[in-house]
Formats: sequence, C-alpha cells, structure tokens
Amino acid sequence: MYLCDIHSHTKVSHDSTAELADMARAAISAGLRELCVTDHHDLLDFDGRPAPPFDWPAAKAQYRAVKAQLGDKLALRLGLELGSAPYDPAAARAILAQGGEELDFVLGSLHNWIGTQGGRDLYFSDYGKTPGLARKAVESTLAHTWTLVKECPDCYDSLAHIVYPLRYIRRDGVEMTLAGFEEQVRAIFSQVAATGHAIEINTCRGRDLDCWPLLLTWFKQCGGELVTVGADAHRPQDVAKGIPQALDMIKAAGFGCVATYVRRRPVLHEL
Repeated sequence: MYLCDIHSHTKVSHDSTAELADMARAAISAGLRELCVTDHHDLLDFDGRPAPPFDWPAAKAQYRAVKAQLGDKLALRLGLELGSAPYDPAAARAILAQGGEELDFVLGSLHNWIGTQGGRDLYFSDYGKTPGLARKAVESTLAHTWTLVKECPDCYDSLAHIVYPLRYIRRDGVEMTLAGFEEQVRAIFSQVAATGHAIEINTCRGRDLDCWPLLLTWFKQCGGELVTVGADAHRPQDVAKGIPQALDMIKAAGFGCVATYVRRRPVLHEL
C-alpha cells in the first residue's frame, strides 16, 4: 500500500500555524512515502470579501528549504488548495500561473457561499436555526462545483471534499447526506471523469470516513479512474489520520491505484 497524504496546510494558510518541517517530520513518523503541502488560496475570505494575493514567495521558500533537508526520506510536493475559482476564473488562473513549474498539484475546493449569504464561508452559517438552509448550502455548493468542473477544468486537478457543507450541517444537528442529491453529484462525477480529473477522499483528520464508500461507487460507475487522498491536516499531529482506511475504501470500491501528482500530471501507485 502506497501511503500518501496530498492535502495538508502550514502557516502559509490563514487557518494554520504549522511549520512545514514539522508536518514533514510527522509524515515520516506516520510511515508516509509522499506528502503534498496544499496551502489555501480562497478567492473569497471568511467574510466573503475578495482575498489578498497568495503568498507564493513564502510558500516556495519553505518548500525549497524543507525539500533540501529531507533528501530521500520523503517525497515532498508543492500544491495549492484553490477555493472558489468560479467566483473569478481569471483571478484563479493568474494565481496558478504564478506557481510556475514547481507547482505539482491543485485541489479545487468550495468553502464559501457564492452570490448569496454574503459570500461567507459555509462554516459560519447556523444550519439548525434556519429551516431549509442546509439543503440550500448543499445545492449552492453543487451548483458552483458544476461550474468549476465544466467551465474551469484547468483550475483543479482533484476535486476537493465535495462533502464540505455536510461537516457544518451535522455540527448543527441536521442530518443530511449526498444520497438525496445523486443526480447532481453523478453529473459532476461524469464531467470529472470525462476530463481526466480526480476526486479527493478527504478524511478530515480521520473524522470523516463514513460518507465516502457511496461516493466512490458513484464515481466508479461514472467512469472515474483517478482518486487522491488527504487528511486535511492543519497541525502535525493530524497528518495521515484516516489515510490507511481511505486507501482500503478505494480498493474495496474497485480502484486499483491511488493518484498523486507531479507537475500537475497524475502518477498512479498500486494499492
């Protein structure tokens, strides 16, 4: 089994204080063979305002320094979690261009409402207080995810945590899954598969595993071939959490490989 975690964050992200060197040490301790740092750049900030430019100099400086220290102990890759690309595709493409040839991997994510609820991060909504808001959050996320995969395929390599709104819907005591949105999800997955992209199994630090078997089945039925795994760690102690279980789920769903990326091209590793 090829142990890898290609969704992680450091102090370059707005919601982490972790040093990349510490994340890499944690990855080695966990037995990982590959780690990709995918710091956030959301085009909208927590409050729905246009975000400042991504700090590529800081991201590249820490990546180069730590990579030089690691030698052959760990394959370290440079990635980016690019959020809300459909909000401003031109800005998204400009950010990616600045990554240059060192950029290995791009996660395409949606953390924010777009065009409603003030554009704020889905985290800040109270889904238990407002009837119907949970369903609206999922519908909004899926609608803009469709725009991402249909109109901005160059803005992502793997579709990140399609279940993101469910984290906070459940937090607020509302039971909801994507089972009731099968048509929309299958349309997204069919487009992802047709364009040779991947979906991500995001373990959310090992806490979010039960939702993925059904989604993996749908993706496989839609012709999907590429799957990536990430713990979404923002602290060293969360690196690789849930990754072995995620790899087992991928294999059980009929996939023979897990994907990582080098220079934005998939590399397949047998499970």
